[in-house]
Amino acid sequence: MRRAFREAFSPRRKEEGEVLVRRDGARVLAWERTYTLLTPLFGGGVEPREADPVSVVRATAVRGHLRFWWRAVRGGRAGGGVAGAGGGGGHPGWGRGGGGGGGGGGSLERLWELESALFGHAGEGGASPLSVEVEVLREGEKVGIAQYGRAVQWYLGFPLRGDKEWAPVKEGVAFRLRLRFPEKVGELNFWEELEAALWAWETFGGIGARTRRGFGALLPQGAGVPGEEEIREKLRQYSQKAGWPEGVPHLTPKSFVRVVPLSWKELAERYQAFRQARPGGDPRSPGRSYWPEPDGVRRLTGRHAPHHLPRHPVHKFPRAHFGLPIIFHFKDRGDPPDTTLRLKEADRRASPLLFRPLGEGQKPCVVAVLEGARFPGEKLVLEGKDGRTWDVDPWLTPEEAQKIPVLGGEADPVLAFVKSL
Repeated sequence: MRRAFREAFSPRRKEEGEVLVRRDGARVLAWERTYTLLTPLFGGGVEPREADPVSVVRATAVRGHLRFWWRAVRGGRAGGGVAGAGGGGGHPGWGRGGGGGGGGGGSLERLWELESALFGHAGEGGASPLSVEVEVLREGEKVGIAQYGRAVQWYLGFPLRGDKEWAPVKEGVAFRLRLRFPEKVGELNFWEELEAALWAWETFGGIGARTRRGFGALLPQGAGVPGEEEIREKLRQYSQKAGWPEGVPHLTPKSFVRVVPLSWKELAERYQAFRQARPGGDPRSPGRSYWPEPDGVRRLTGRHAPHHLPRHPVHKFPRAHFGLPIIFHFKDRGDPPDTTLRLKEADRRASPLLFRPLGEGQKPCVVAVLEGARFPGEKLVLEGKDGRTWDVDPWLTPEEAQKIPVLGGEADPVLAFVKSL
C-alpha cells in the first residue's frame, strides 16, 4: 500500500537559488553527523539478539531513538504553548485525551499530535517530514561479550545468553547519519526540536539494544567529553521544566544526573555489587542478601530451605524500581521454585536508570535517572510457576529504607545507587 502524504510534506520540491524549498514555502535543511561506537553493539536487527544482516545500523532504528529522546526532553510541550503543529486525530497506542499528571499536566493526545507532526505516524497522511539516511562506514567485528568482564557479561548483557551459547556483539562500528527536514512544521522550529533530540540521544542514548545499560554508546566525530555542569547547562537549554503527561519518561533541568570517573566495566561492577549486596561486599559470596525480596518470596510461597528461615524485617520488593520483570531463582533445596515479579497489566517496565560512557577508554560515564511515574499502580504481581499470584508492594518508607544497609537511608533504590557512586 502506498503511503499518503500531507500536501505540505509532499516530496515534490522546487529550488530557489541553492536552497531547497517545500511546496508550502518552508526551507529544507540538511544535517550530517558521523559516529563511532564506544561500546559493543548488541542486536539492533529485525531478529532478536542479532545485528541486522543488511545494515548494522538501520535508519528506522535511528528514527525511533530520536523520537524517544525528543519525547524525553521536549515532551513537556504537551502542557501547552505550541499551536498549529498539525498531526490531528488520535493514536490507539497513546489514547485520546490522556489525563494530565506528572511534570505539569500535559495530555497524551497533545503529546502525540506534536510527536507525529515531527516524526510521523502510521495513519492516513502520517508520513514524517524528516528524512533519515544511514551510511555504514565500518560494519564492525563480531566478538564475545566475555572479554568485557563478568559484570558486563552476566549482569548488563544477560539477554545475550542463549540456550547453548552467548550471542556475539559487534565492536568497532562506525556510521554517517544524514538528516533532511523542513525548517518549520506549523509553529514549531523543527531544527530546534531535532537539535534537542540529537543532543539527548548522543549524550544519554545509543544504538541497538540495552542502550540504558551502555551498549552501543555513541561518540560524535570531533566531540569532546562533556562534564557534569555542561550536561546540566544543556538540559536547561533544551529540556522543558514541566508539562509531560503522567508516566512519560523524561529529563528536566532538575533531573538527577551525574558524571562519574569510572569506566563502563567498573560501573557495571558497582551496579552488580549494589543490586546483589550481601555481607562481605562480594555479590558472589555466601550469606543472606541485604535486600528483602528473597525472604518475601519465601514468606508468600511458604517454602524455604532449612537454613533460610525468612527473617528480613522489610516485607517489600523495592528492586522493582530498576526495571521489570525480575525472575527470582533459588539454588538451595527446599527454597521456592522460580517466581516472576511483573506489572499487573504487562510483563515489562523499562528501568528509569541509564548509564553509558562518554569518552574513549569507556570513561568517564554519565548516570541519569529518568523522571515519570514508574508503575501505573501502587501494587505489583509476584507470579509462581504454578500460576499462583500475590500482590506485592515496591514502595519503601523512610523507616524501612533504614533497615536495608545498602540504601543509606534513601527510600528510592535507584537514587540510592546513583548517590553511592
